[in-house]
Amino acid sequence: MGDTLFVMLRKALTKKSIDHSDSGKFSFSFFCDRCEKEWTSPTQLFTGEDGPVIENQDALKLLWANEHRAAFDEANLEAHLHFNLCPVCGRRVCDDCFNIAEKEYGGVCKDCISKRK
Repeated sequence: MGDTLFVMLRKALTKKSIDHSDSGKFSFSFFCDRCEKEWTSPTQLFTGEDGPVIENQDALKLLWANEHRAAFDEANLEAHLHFNLCPVCGRRVCDDCFNIAEKEYGGVCKDCISKRK
């Protein structure tokens, strides 16, 4: 939000993620750890501007930071539905990069299944 320094303390589910948020909306992209296929969270609007007028900029920045953190947590949680955890290498991969038919572990990424053959 403008010149505000924001440090994301929470760890993204995937190794690569992008924060598309601005002063009026929140959105995040997460990428497959193998092929970098992108999933982008639904956009959430900053609701702080819909309420009573907040003239104190520090209060507005704090409200934005709280909503940003909540939106990231929700997107990060939803990303679990789009990326599978490989039990062998620990990477988060998309359905295209995951072999669910592998029996021993109940599914592994395509890199790990090719190493086992």
